[in-house]
Amino acid sequence: MSQQDKSNQATMPRKTTVECLRLISDGSGIGHIDGIATFVPGLLPGETAEVVVTKAKKNWQQARLLKINKRSPERIDAPCSVFEGCGGCQLQHMSYKETLVWKRRWVEDALTRIGKLSVEVKPMIGMEHPWRYRNKARLHRVPSGELGYFKERSKALVNFADCLLLSERMNRWIRRTEELLAKDAGYSEIHTLIFRENTNHEGLLLLEGPPSKVLPVAENPDFFEALAKEGIRSVWGANAEGKLQLIWGEEEFGQTILDLRFDVSPLSFLQVNSLQTDILYKLVLDGAALTGEEIVWDLYSGIGTLALALATKAKKVTGIEENPYAVENAIQNAVKNNAVGHVEFLKGKVEQRMMKIEEKPNVVVLDPPRAGLHGDVLERLLELKPERIIYVSCDTGTLARDLGGFTVGGYTVMSVQPVDMFPWTQHVECVVMIERE
Repeated sequence: MSQQDKSNQATMPRKTTVECLRLISDGSGIGHIDGIATFVPGLLPGETAEVVVTKAKKNWQQARLLKINKRSPERIDAPCSVFEGCGGCQLQHMSYKETLVWKRRWVEDALTRIGKLSVEVKPMIGMEHPWRYRNKARLHRVPSGELGYFKERSKALVNFADCLLLSERMNRWIRRTEELLAKDAGYSEIHTLIFRENTNHEGLLLLEGPPSKVLPVAENPDFFEALAKEGIRSVWGANAEGKLQLIWGEEEFGQTILDLRFDVSPLSFLQVNSLQTDILYKLVLDGAALTGEEIVWDLYSGIGTLALALATKAKKVTGIEENPYAVENAIQNAVKNNAVGHVEFLKGKVEQRMMKIEEKPNVVVLDPPRAGLHGDVLERLLELKPERIIYVSCDTGTLARDLGGFTVGGYTVMSVQPVDMFPWTQHVECVVMIERE
């Protein structure tokens, strides 16, 4: 064999066999090859498979699944036609009941490993029908006119006929909008579309692209007439100053949560699973244990969903939110739900605005983004010493980090309740009750 052949052989991907021991929190299976931890997307615990190593580091490596030799009884055929190529769901090849078991384990692992906590994690609250649950979809549009998701860690478009996480109605909106935009070459620079669906099954569409290309859509009445027949009630875009502008339809877009009515801006945050949101928020209200005498802070308050629910049982609620569109919605929602006088909303970064409030809270509700709490927020809360803190988290890693900070500062984690807000994906939402010792 020539030196060149030996070199080529050394660099060729190596096929081997691995047994999966468990799942890590991104949904990949993990086993060991020659003592090296090997991550294999798509492999389930208990399965043995042929794989090829695609990336090798000193202490770990990644492999691609080639053939399953021993199949797990929990493996199912993923019902989505683009499951393997999309990357939006990581767990459709596993029975739903088993996904709940592993998500709970991921929470336990993060709390132990990162937070250094020994605390019981309650069984995951799942869904009876874990499909068609998303009320929002962000889609990308390529020059050919197709709409779809970007493949994970890529700008490659995944076009689909039916996303099983979206309602059949929203799938129709997507396909119809794709057709309408393709009819006019002037829409070629519209690159991103956001669809929302409310509890009345009405739709909102936000078009993103150069204002000179987005706003002229208003000149095409046929476009809106076709969307209106499908249930779309408003279309939005950004003007030259970057501000949201209603292009067509009704300005108000409402959502019902816990029997309260909320207006939602196209760019405001809202939990994407409407059915599980009611369950999540009831857990928060139960944990707050309000008697009507408490001063409550709702930090990262969004459009005021939790703040207004808390205001029905509290003496006063103060919400702080950075997103100006969400704060505007929250103020309107307070009026809509007759909560004026019981609740106020402050615009700005939580770590800055909370420092200027003189009133000390009895109860604090936290619902931060994935990055978790700013260090100044944690430090200030430890100074204020509220009796109870309810932490709503969408990232177990930053949750564990922050809980570790609270326990060092004199608080006890009373309960950890995970809720499956995102079935078939790696994501886990938790409601954590924390009390001052």
